[in-house]
Amino acid sequence: MKVMRLGAYNLAISSASDLLESKYKPEPIDLSKYQRIGKQLVSKAAETKKVVSQPYSMSKLLNLLDTDEYHSGCIDALTMATIMQFDCKNSQVKSWMEAAEFPACEDQTTILGELMKFYLACGNGFLIKMRNAQGEWIGLERMLPSEVQIVENYDEFGFFKPNYIQVKNNQKKDFAYEDIIHVKKSTHRSNAWGLACLPIAINIEILGEIKTFDYNNFKNGLMIDYFVIVEGGTLRDGTVTDEAGNEVLTDAYTEIEKALTEVKGNAKSHSTVLIESENRDVKIRLEPLRQQDREGGFLGLKKDLREGILAYHRVPARIVSQLIPGQLGGDNRSDMLMFYQFVVRPLQNRLALALANEFNFDFGWNVKPEDFNFGNLTEVLQTADEQLFMQNRNL
Repeated sequence: MKVMRLGAYNLAISSASDLLESKYKPEPIDLSKYQRIGKQLVSKAAETKKVVSQPYSMSKLLNLLDTDEYHSGCIDALTMATIMQFDCKNSQVKSWMEAAEFPACEDQTTILGELMKFYLACGNGFLIKMRNAQGEWIGLERMLPSEVQIVENYDEFGFFKPNYIQVKNNQKKDFAYEDIIHVKKSTHRSNAWGLACLPIAINIEILGEIKTFDYNNFKNGLMIDYFVIVEGGTLRDGTVTDEAGNEVLTDAYTEIEKALTEVKGNAKSHSTVLIESENRDVKIRLEPLRQQDREGGFLGLKKDLREGILAYHRVPARIVSQLIPGQLGGDNRSDMLMFYQFVVRPLQNRLALALANEFNFDFGWNVKPEDFNFGNLTEVLQTADEQLFMQNRNL
């Protein structure tokens, strides 16, 4: 973001192309400086000439999750709605998943959830097919998109079947095409890498600038809204008589707050509030300092940016605690139904197809995508009576 002077005003200018090229450019990795561990599948010549560079930095796209709570909330909502459970009609796949090896304290739903989270956050989800000494597929392990290098390779028919290099802790390890499950979001920028979240990167960057501006104002003591001026005495607590005739202790701040809530007039107008104390000689005057929104004038802009993030992810606003003026009651059922049918279900189908292909390649079990069941959000939201009605109707 560039800040320029226009007359007596500061003008902030954000350019999406400049932002992406400057802050999200991938950092090249010199693989020759890393020590290879395990079996060597990729030659040094292939490392030099055939490694496909990332279209944008995967690590920086993942870091957006730590930058904005709405973006992170949308990703979490999509992930949890997509992977609510794991079930498969194919008994061989179901038995394999129950006996498979996973990272400590995790199971098939959490490892598939990690895959989906990375896919949504940066367009690429990677899982390593763990194998025993005999080469049998026995489990799954995650691989961060920021750790991956993709080596361009094609089969005899011309289909793209790359090899992979994991770069981690100053070491590199080779993986063949059949040892990696790679789910990627289509993009015109690369045939090897997927890409996601670029349309909202500038929204998150602008929101970050607003947060920094407001925090700096707060840190430097510039967030004062009112001066309290006490004339003719001191500001102290006193006693008043309530409606029941009892004497109660009241503090000066309560009186000030009460007076502010009772002020009438235009929101942007300058008003002077007078509060009387128990001592008739004491006058308390509150002078407003800022004639703008409490959010530093950015309230409307922040709302538009947040709505842009929700629109990109196509997540119902209520899921991430975004209230919609005039629709606070809303039709939550229709929102969830559309969210599941048009957003969640395609993600489940994409994952089911990837898993079916992998199991058929390794074991030849004739697994179909429709065999997988990751949970139905609309069924979870049904009441007991509605579930009974649907069961009877199906019978």
